[in-house]
Amino acid sequence: MNFILALLAGICGAVAGFFAGVGIGTLLAPVFGITSFEGAAGYFVVLIGLLGGLIGLVAAIVLVLRYKAGHRGFRALAGRGTLVLGAIAALVAAGIAIRLATLEHFPGNVTPQLHFEIRLPAGMAEPVRRRVDFEMQAGSQRSGGQFKDEWLRRDGDRYVLSGFVPLYTRTAQRILVVSLPDQPRLLFSIGLSATPKTSDQYGTWQRVNFVDDQKPDSQPRRPGAAENFEIRFHVPKWQP
Repeated sequence: MNFILALLAGICGAVAGFFAGVGIGTLLAPVFGITSFEGAAGYFVVLIGLLGGLIGLVAAIVLVLRYKAGHRGFRALAGRGTLVLGAIAALVAAGIAIRLATLEHFPGNVTPQLHFEIRLPAGMAEPVRRRVDFEMQAGSQRSGGQFKDEWLRRDGDRYVLSGFVPLYTRTAQRILVVSLPDQPRLLFSIGLSATPKTSDQYGTWQRVNFVDDQKPDSQPRRPGAAENFEIRFHVPKWQP
């Protein structure tokens, strides 16, 4: 119980100390001649606020451990205080992790890209570039894809298309929709986590998950034996 009280007191002390420090920093900035040029005064105020928060955090923990829990010696206070600080740090880290996990968009104003190759069935005619279309469906987000400069090559008796599409939304539910002339619409399920791991190499070939004949009242279906469309993909390094 005393441990929890010390933890809660530490959090409250940190908050109170931060705002007290901000107030003190606001008063001291003009005294020391710190102007707002390039945000200098603001940085100074925040620095004093953080210092005040640290002092309030430690002071509140020590007061609870000393006068509520009855720990008097330096070793006892330091040991139990370190445990409380570790618990607070773990709570802060967990809160940050939860917040990052619930963000819909990627942080840092950076957009990863999915690079992919589509391998057509054997014997299928060479596609006309302007009649091929890619679209990434990720929740309510729709984003169009683009061909690479070297967009078409042969792999034995099969054509391979190369392109990429931006990943704007953090979600594990992504479907790449590929439209080819005179073919049903291809629906590839992209097996990536919400924050995809990066790689310089393509993964293994995976067969199309569903095809859509685009007929009235029709539903996407499993591909037939002759509809051997395949995809492989990777996400190049994108973190800033």
